[in-house]
Amino acid sequence: MVMVVETKPTPKAVLRGVPAPEKPDASLRARVLRAVGWSMAAHVSGYGLRFVASLAMTRLLAPEMFGVMAVATVVQVVTAMLCDVGLRQAVIQSPRGDNRDFLDTAWTMQIIRGGIIWVVCCLCALAIVWAVNSGFFEPGSVYADPVLPYIIVVISLSAVIMGFQSTKSMTSDRHLNQRQLAMVELVSQAAALIVAFIIGYATGSIWSFVVSALAGAIVNVAMTHFYLPGTRNRWRLDPACFRELIGFGRWMFISSLFTVLAANGDRIMLAGWTDPVVLGLYVLAFNLIAMIDGAGGRLFWSVGTAAFSKIANERPEAMRAAYYRSRLPFDIIYVGCGGILYGGGEAIIQVLYDARYEQAGRILQILSFGLLLSRFGLTSALFLALGKPKYLGLIAGIKAAALFITVPLGHHIMGFDGALWGIALHGVVTVPVIFFLKWREGLGRPWFELAVLCFWPVGYAIGQLTSAALLWLPGVF
Repeated sequence: MVMVVETKPTPKAVLRGVPAPEKPDASLRARVLRAVGWSMAAHVSGYGLRFVASLAMTRLLAPEMFGVMAVATVVQVVTAMLCDVGLRQAVIQSPRGDNRDFLDTAWTMQIIRGGIIWVVCCLCALAIVWAVNSGFFEPGSVYADPVLPYIIVVISLSAVIMGFQSTKSMTSDRHLNQRQLAMVELVSQAAALIVAFIIGYATGSIWSFVVSALAGAIVNVAMTHFYLPGTRNRWRLDPACFRELIGFGRWMFISSLFTVLAANGDRIMLAGWTDPVVLGLYVLAFNLIAMIDGAGGRLFWSVGTAAFSKIANERPEAMRAAYYRSRLPFDIIYVGCGGILYGGGEAIIQVLYDARYEQAGRILQILSFGLLLSRFGLTSALFLALGKPKYLGLIAGIKAAALFITVPLGHHIMGFDGALWGIALHGVVTVPVIFFLKWREGLGRPWFELAVLCFWPVGYAIGQLTSAALLWLPGVF
């Protein structure tokens, strides 16, 4: 006997309230594209603000102030990276990333980390004073500047402030919700730059940088708590969550240890060989490179890690195609901009800055070759999504070792220019390692790596044409 069950049609009013099912591929792709758009908009706008502020501050302050500030910033960044246990990456990657106990534990650990950073920075300031008094540094070097230790102590307080940043920012990254994160970043940066300009204009003092950094940190933390959606944090150290965060973070710590040395070792070494003026010129050129490199780095970590993690969990067979599809626009920009800056670097500096900063043009040209290697940054997000953080530690360790070998060697052979070439090209030694690890995971594609290099001569030609145009129209600029 067959029973026939009569079903009533679903009312249209109900259907209108239910969104049409969306294919997982299309849904993820749309979310990634939105996240990329907002992240890039925030980064470009942020760098635009900082670039305009840089043009203004170079006219208000002397070049040597940028050199001293660079060392103080490096001390804080190095300390922060050495205390990094990958809390943000853990929240993004972990299946428990939305659990309140997990987030509260991460927040508590973040606060403790901020206090540790400040204490270590204070010890570094005392160590610099002792080293200068003991004759370890030349009297004219950046480390010998008497105001440097005080700046380190005060500016590192921003780490304490940022330790209270809400984990709502982490969960927003986890779910690719970049719109509100972009607003937090832009508002806090704008506040910091306004403070820097006002104090710099009124006093012409290096302390304008320090006060602005603290102001930006306060605004950022306040907005993550009161502007971003999500659950409020509370002080909590759940043992199971703590173990998971530390377990994930041990490989991130190793990676951070070497990454921070590779990323900041240039200024650490140059500060001992050059005076504040030369280091200030280097920092100016370095920051122009960082505008491009930083844009890619932001997307690599904030969007790439989350997107690749979802693909690795849901459709691992699509990872290879997704990776190279993501790589192509980044490689075109990195390689092309490297050619543009080498072809027109000197003219760009002459147009943007006054005669005191003219020598930064040659520095910019040499450093531009580093962009040819920075394009591999998306590989870090790939390996992290695959659950291979140890690969990051291996690559970062090799890169750091190469930096501390090639830069002193280049300085010994060719002086300052030799050190610059060592800084620009030390990452070459990591390329074979990256290729091998990708091949090991079934993600190799050698022809792609070679094909994208054709955009360098295109960029160089654009740079040369730009340089010629600027020289041809000196009255306009």
